[in-house]
Amino acid sequence: MKYLLTITLSSLISITSFSATLPGNEGSININYPNNRYPLASKPYIELPIGDVKPAGWLKIQMERMCTGMTGHLDSIYTKVMGPRNGWLGGDGDVWERGPYWIDGLLPLAYIMNDEALIQKVKPWVEWTLASQKPNGYFGPDTDRDYEPGLQRDNAQDWWPKMVMLKVLQQYYSATNDQRVISFLTNYFKYQLSELPKSPLGKWTFWAEQRGGDNLMVVYWLYNITGDPFLLELGKLIHKQTFNWTDVFLNQDHLARQNSLHCVNLAQGFKEPVIYYQQSHNPQNLEAVTHYGRRLPASVLPDCNHRTRLRLQPYHLPDRGTMPAG
Repeated sequence: MKYLLTITLSSLISITSFSATLPGNEGSININYPNNRYPLASKPYIELPIGDVKPAGWLKIQMERMCTGMTGHLDSIYTKVMGPRNGWLGGDGDVWERGPYWIDGLLPLAYIMNDEALIQKVKPWVEWTLASQKPNGYFGPDTDRDYEPGLQRDNAQDWWPKMVMLKVLQQYYSATNDQRVISFLTNYFKYQLSELPKSPLGKWTFWAEQRGGDNLMVVYWLYNITGDPFLLELGKLIHKQTFNWTDVFLNQDHLARQNSLHCVNLAQGFKEPVIYYQQSHNPQNLEAVTHYGRRLPASVLPDCNHRTRLRLQPYHLPDRGTMPAG
């Protein structure tokens, strides 16, 4: 596979929250769209459930192209990785991030477009994941295998790919209200609270350590539903084990040096201070991401007058009816 361009739309749709305090809840919440529970800081915007807003015009056309193009058919285009051998379907192939990455985009696309064929394509990934949970709360592939060209068959127990699948399940719940997700995540987060002191985020790879904010945002999402106090304890632990993005943006020179940070880690780590601010209420967490650009010397800022132009050749697929079943 060369490039997969997937738009995750669920995070783009939000509404302003007009808060009302309900009896028995110390936090400020909206009657129809719950805000953060106390003691998390109130949010100015609330994300709408997947499917509540339907695309029209140009956006609808683009999403239809995604349905009928590579995004909707990656399993038949990139079968070695996204086909039945994928470890997230119980196979002996890829066990790391690539399968969850695809489903993270395909699932909201399928439900927003109400595309039954894509919904049926997503469901085996969700069902296998839910069924994979062990009594201790662990889920996902758990076996490392010998190297095979083109496949990622090791680091099955790494925390990182599970963070992607946590977001997949969050979106699945948003679209379907499947209550199994709540008990599943509760059990997994109890497992994390028990295991992270012994096997921290950076044990297997540095990806999880730098992308802990992805884990943290789902912990807070679940807390807003269940109110389980242990989730706040877990939130503090995940933040403590995550790469210190607040310090990077406020006090270090990573952004003024080339090749200092992996660009995806930076893009995903950028949100961690703001996510943790909900629990910390520390203004430095907000300052880190709102004012760090002022620290950059002009010499390292992108030159918008000299951009590299990327030419992408069109990829033509046969009509949907002639595509092999995937």
